Amino acid sequence: MEKPGDHATESEITQHCDESEHQSQNKEPTETAKTPESSQLSLPKAMEAVDDFIQSLSSSTDPLQEIPPAVEPFPETVDSLVSKMESSGIGRDESEDSAFIDAVNRISKSVMRLRDLNLDSTPVSSWLNRASSVQHRAVSLLDEEFRHLLDRSVENKKKKNGDDESDQIEQEETFPDIPPESIATLKKIAGAMISAGYETECCMSYETSRRHAFKGELREMGYEGIMNVEDVQRIPWESLQGEIASWISIVRRCSAVLFPGELSLCNAVFPDPAIRKRLFTGFVSAVTIRFLEFSGAVVLTKRSSEKLFKFLDMYETLRDLIPAVENSDSDLINEIKLSQTRLGEAAVTIFGELENSIKTDIGRTPVPSGAVHPLTRYTMNYLKYACEYKDTLDQVFQHYEKPESDQTEPETKQNQREDDEEYKTSAFARQMIRVMELLDANLEIKSALYRDPSLRSIFLMNNGRYILQKIKGSTEIRDLMGQAWTRKRSTELRQYHKSYQRETWGKVLQCMNQEGLQVNGKISKTALKERFKIFNNMFDEIHKTQSTWIVNDEQMQSELRVSIAALVIPAYRSFFGRYKQHIDSGRHTDKYVKYQPEDIESVIDDLFDGNPASMGRKRT
Repeated sequence: MEKPGDHATESEITQHCDESEHQSQNKEPTETAKTPESSQLSLPKAMEAVDDFIQSLSSSTDPLQEIPPAVEPFPETVDSLVSKMESSGIGRDESEDSAFIDAVNRISKSVMRLRDLNLDSTPVSSWLNRASSVQHRAVSLLDEEFRHLLDRSVENKKKKNGDDESDQIEQEETFPDIPPESIATLKKIAGAMISAGYETECCMSYETSRRHAFKGELREMGYEGIMNVEDVQRIPWESLQGEIASWISIVRRCSAVLFPGELSLCNAVFPDPAIRKRLFTGFVSAVTIRFLEFSGAVVLTKRSSEKLFKFLDMYETLRDLIPAVENSDSDLINEIKLSQTRLGEAAVTIFGELENSIKTDIGRTPVPSGAVHPLTRYTMNYLKYACEYKDTLDQVFQHYEKPESDQTEPETKQNQREDDEEYKTSAFARQMIRVMELLDANLEIKSALYRDPSLRSIFLMNNGRYILQKIKGSTEIRDLMGQAWTRKRSTELRQYHKSYQRETWGKVLQCMNQEGLQVNGKISKTALKERFKIFNNMFDEIHKTQSTWIVNDEQMQSELRVSIAALVIPAYRSFFGRYKQHIDSGRHTDKYVKYQPEDIESVIDDLFDGNPASMGRKRT
């Protein structure tokens, strides 16, 4: 803003006032009336006279022909104040600042009112020209001081760059770093400039200064390094993950610190909501659009399961950005919501790929030793991680869930869940249960790849136990799946356990049956020896085979061994004690009685350890 070129200095104004006073004392009484004592009024009295003058302009019906004597010297009074404030500066003395701004407000009101009246009077026009020139000079000073106060925050930040970390954290929390007294002065200046008709200039100075400060903050965070669409599409996902992390960090700081700080300052300086909204929207729009361009480019990359969690991080980041810009233009908020929706759609699609991967995993080679299948590990670990985003995923799935999805579900499964409140309320819980049911069905198919029914049961036990432990170990998954589902899973494990015992040890117990050992009322040694021989062969074969099988969970491994021992040892001890005496009298007793009762437990303890020569027990 240009200032008028020729103005009297403060000393010249003082000299002029002294000369006027001396001349007035030497003039005749008739001349004294032309230069009234009102020129010597104090500033408060002078401003009071101007207030009355402004009021009279609004109420009087007669055209104004001349300026009242008490108001006539007011432009020179304000001009003198401008010279003084140019020398001392605004912001040093609050009372002087207030007096100066009050004076500027009054001369501005006078000028604007007289212009509106458009009076045809030479004295009035002369006074208006003088007042307009002084007003322009005063507003130019206000504009300069306005920018200086705003720019001082940038200078303060530069001085603090060498401070320790704790000071920097405090600085971030108080962004922008402008003292309250300076903000109060900025508000007064802005009010004076806008009242004087210089709203455009005031807003331009504010926007220029704050945009410069804001860009400095963004530059320090790496904002200028945010990739464009072409770069995002070109780089590999491993590299893009780092770019996404930087983007998230920048957007979150804007949401938590920079945008609220700018809004707070804007609200404090400008009382008009329309001006606030326009300025704040101008600040955040360009920055936010750059954020949205990056997220839009990431969404266009090829979908894969490992991208889900980064997409959800970005979704949450944009969700948290919306409250920070809610005072801006609605179009910008809609743009953010649209970008968030696209990320949500991508997340739904990616999660759906997990279901497809389970359905299409149709390998024909069984996992050695009945261990936990890699598909089970991958799915459960993926779900465990996904549950850390359960609120976000629930929000996403609620938006995209098909209303008819529950209607297509079998009635029996609906009844199983009728007591699960989480199932009723959580869209993500329903999605989780569908994934678990797909996994169960797939594992049933894979169990059929084992020819040995006992190993089939061990496989289902291993995988079922792994799933159950993952659920019990995660509060999020446990709450989502519900108590009924967990109880059902525990029941299935017990059934697998019983099936294993029946298939493996049923025949062993049967060979220790008394039937067929007596001939004509006497114990047949031949039949007895054959029975011991059968037991030995069966027990050896079980030991040889099942010691290579793996039970991953130590607790389940111990429970299996204990249950086997409780089933087999008492039966063998009874059989051994009752019939061993009938063999002891003959030769080669050891050939038939290979195991003592106490040997059985040690052999059972070898089961389910895996082959130590080729594999170790895996735990997760």
